[in-house]
Amino acid sequence: MDLEEYARQVRRNDRDQALEKLASSAQGERLLARVDREKLETAARAGDMKALGGLLRDILATPEGRAFAAQVEKAVKRDGR
Repeated sequence: MDLEEYARQVRRNDRDQALEKLASSAQGERLLARVDREKLETAARAGDMKALGGLLRDILATPEGRAFAAQVEKAVKRDGR
C-alpha cells in the first residue's frame, strides 16, 4: 500500500468514526425515534427507494433534521471531496 492510499484509509476511518458518533448522539437518537421503524425496515428490505426517500424527507422537513444533515455532510466532506 502506498502512502496516498494509507492517507485515504485514515481519512475514511476518521469519517466513519465521526458518522458513528453523530448517529449515536442525543440528536441522532431523537431523530431516529421519530422514524417509524417498521416502515423503515419494510422499505429497506424491499429496496423501496421511494418509501425510504419519503421517510428521509419527513426528517429533513424539521429544523433539527436539517441541522443534523448539515453535520453529516460536514463529516462526509472531511476527506477533501
